[in-house]
Amino acid sequence: MLGYQQIGTGTTGVIIMNDWLSDTSTWESARLYLDLDNFAWVFADLPGYGKSRDLTGPGTAQACAAEIIALADHLTFEKFVIIGHSMSTIVALHLAQSAPHRLLRVVLLCPVPPTSLEVNSSIVPMLEAVATGPDEVRTQAVQQTTGGRLCEGWVRFKVNRWRATSSSDAVLRYIPLFATDGVPNPSATTPVPVLAVTGEQDDEVMRSEAVTKIFTPICPNLTVVPIAECGHYPMQETPPLLATIVTRFLASTQ
Repeated sequence: MLGYQQIGTGTTGVIIMNDWLSDTSTWESARLYLDLDNFAWVFADLPGYGKSRDLTGPGTAQACAAEIIALADHLTFEKFVIIGHSMSTIVALHLAQSAPHRLLRVVLLCPVPPTSLEVNSSIVPMLEAVATGPDEVRTQAVQQTTGGRLCEGWVRFKVNRWRATSSSDAVLRYIPLFATDGVPNPSATTPVPVLAVTGEQDDEVMRSEAVTKIFTPICPNLTVVPIAECGHYPMQETPPLLATIVTRFLASTQ
């Protein structure tokens, strides 16, 4: 079973998944502002990351979704909220499409398109080199991701956390999930209410205009909230604002 940490004693369960560059410790700052009375926040690390570092798996949307359902069953969450960030938004969307009866709401943070980033064949080896390479290679990748907006200290922090919270095998294993595969059925619709939070300094395909266009046909109950001065890590760049946006969206589940 997935490793996790739970905070809060509320009756509404919220399961949060990690992204490619770290485990769910990315939420350390934002946790300070979460509603602990009405929600039970479960920070679940996907296989190969954080508290699940010793777990292995294929890294597919189907396999990760099955792990999340097993965790929800263990926690006796008949219905729950799922939150994905970047690569794990693929998992969250697949859950919304394949098991909508288990979900109350879905939150997609800096979402990857349902069809994946659809990188060309020359980019995949570059991503694989990042996964298996030394810190110098990962540093260049993080710098490219942030577009030079954030200071060198933050870049070093991200690279160090990436190395400390994940295995290279896992980082390599998840590349197809967000780079080439996407969700198994990218055109399937979901009735579950979906919140997409975008950083308007992120890559263009993950900004509000593109996200609205891409996700509206498959998420008819979609809300998109952009954060103007934010890139790909709202839980670290704007933690109190993100906590406010998410808890307000979830308020109607109470």
